[in-house]
Amino acid sequence: MAGGAQRVLDMTVEYAGQREQFGRPIGSFQAVQHHCADMAIDVLTARFIAFEAIWRLTAPGQDADEVALTVAVAKSWVSDAYQRVCALGHQVHGAIGFTAEHDLHHYLAHATAAALAFGDGDFHAERVADGLGLPSS
Repeated sequence: MAGGAQRVLDMTVEYAGQREQFGRPIGSFQAVQHHCADMAIDVLTARFIAFEAIWRLTAPGQDADEVALTVAVAKSWVSDAYQRVCALGHQVHGAIGFTAEHDLHHYLAHATAAALAFGDGDFHAERVADGLGLPSS
């Protein structure tokens, strides 16, 4: 999911640099820059959280409960971040992102399917809350 989000960000930044409106690239508009910055923050955070979960899964001598909690945090965050990145990518791309000629809609379908696989973000957020002893919603 983190890799898919990175690809959506890369495609969006490339498109924003090429697509022109009012005689200049849309990437020069502040709103588009904010969308790309928000996407970059989600991608970077998703990558770091995924790396932490991977490290905990592979490092010897890890407490099983802590590993499960870290994996739940990663699944919850990365699932939601991937969907946010796709949504912002569609905002920047406009209608072209939904067409069969463009690959962006494939990433949205993957983000949706991956978010539901092995429990959605809400399911894993509940697991995190339970693991920390917080009241569930």
